[in-house]
Amino acid sequence: RMDGFELTASLRKDKLYKNIPLIIVTTRESDANKRRGLEAGADAYILKSEFTSEGLLNTIERLIG
Repeated sequence: RMDGFELTASLRKDKLYKNIPLIIVTTRESDANKRRGLEAGADAYILKSEFTSEGLLNTIERLIG
């Protein structure tokens, strides 16, 4: 059993996922949780309270350029 932060860190250690952009979508709004997600290897951290499909597409576009 693992949470999303642990899953992100685990994926980053796997050669298959090392260079694939990872986005965390969460309800955890604190700066500490955002920092934890990014330190785990997420490329973006989106809050569910601010989620829009346009925002997600913009984030994906930014990440895959």
